[in-house]
Amino acid sequence: MREFFATRLMRRIVIFMLLTEFLWGLGSFFVLFTTTLTTYLVALKASPLVIGALSIAMSSLILAPQLFGRTLLNRFRRRKRAIILFHLTSATPYLIIPVAHHFLAPHYPGLQIALMIVLLGFSQIAIALAVPVWMDMQAHVIPLHLRGRYYGLSAFFYAGGGVLGGLGFTGLQRLLGPRVFQGAFFAAVACFILSMCAFALAPIPSSAFVHPPEPSIWSRIAKSARACHPRTDFGRLVLSNAVMTLAVSVVPFIMVYAQDKEHGLGYSGAMINGWVTICQALGSAGGGLLLGTLVDRIGPRLPWIVFTVLIPVAVLLAPHGHQWPLLALAFVLAGVLNTAWSVTGPAMLELSPPGDKSGYIAIANVVGFFPAIIGAMLMGLSVKYWGYPVAFTLAGAFGAAAFLVGLTLRARSTAHDETAAPETAGHT
Repeated sequence: MREFFATRLMRRIVIFMLLTEFLWGLGSFFVLFTTTLTTYLVALKASPLVIGALSIAMSSLILAPQLFGRTLLNRFRRRKRAIILFHLTSATPYLIIPVAHHFLAPHYPGLQIALMIVLLGFSQIAIALAVPVWMDMQAHVIPLHLRGRYYGLSAFFYAGGGVLGGLGFTGLQRLLGPRVFQGAFFAAVACFILSMCAFALAPIPSSAFVHPPEPSIWSRIAKSARACHPRTDFGRLVLSNAVMTLAVSVVPFIMVYAQDKEHGLGYSGAMINGWVTICQALGSAGGGLLLGTLVDRIGPRLPWIVFTVLIPVAVLLAPHGHQWPLLALAFVLAGVLNTAWSVTGPAMLELSPPGDKSGYIAIANVVGFFPAIIGAMLMGLSVKYWGYPVAFTLAGAFGAAAFLVGLTLRARSTAHDETAAPETAGHT
């Protein structure tokens, strides 16, 4: 890890970027979709189809707008500030939701649910605009041979904040009782703001946000789409990731299953929400750091294959969740999925063609747009009409399919590009 601190500039970039991840993770785990938000919807008596609708908003709306992130960012003269603006815009709905809860939830819970879905969908669109340029920025400031470890470390710090978020939620539950959800939303917003303050202090070179202009957004889309052909490793990774998106759609329903008193395990949301959040955070921290480090050492193939088997194993464990250690293990495995970028980030950056990475990252995520919608709808319908076993079986099958596609990735055959760390470029 000494390479991260080889120069003063590199040291400051890494420290403040990891602090950014830690604080954003702290906020995110206060309002984690697979635990807190799902439990909040259950408390408002939302049906599985409604939970599926929120899953669509959270998982799919962060994908499609990514194609326009670079074009929109280029309209700003100070692009680092624009990325901060995108993040703060994404955080704003988490401030509105608890205020609306005070007025709507007691008498109009259905309206509160609908408003929540709309606001969180807007939040995901805002953050989606930042994702591809954020990863392209990282490709500029983090040398290739360090990216796996950096993404693993970022996952570790993000999830380290998540552990504190889970403990904080448990403390809020004891302090605020039924008003715990409002407190969690406010706490999350405070952490998001602090995270962006940390990013503002990171001395990112201005060159990390600049690329030669391309003729049009459509030419960039066409160029990125050609890179996704299945004959390339990048194309096969994109395909496997899209199928994996179908499988991951089951994760919030594992939490619903754990609380379902009639057809599930019958746990109280108040009893398990904080601990399940901590389990997911621990999985995110340990799994992200391990898999990210493996990407550096042996390439992305084996770490991605390991990643694809997490859902099949988790859904096999969930029905045995009356034994608390097995349920905890299922959520630890599901937690690794919260930091998927520890594998997909360095893998996509390594396997995609050289040049501006934002277009390739965006198109790879857009390919997952329809699987995210279909998966969430399919899991919600399966739970409602056929029960949890059918939903879990489908998710396991999708995970197995992603595993089989992942097997076709070639092992790394060339040495890493020993790109030097940034030294003297102007800062933003």
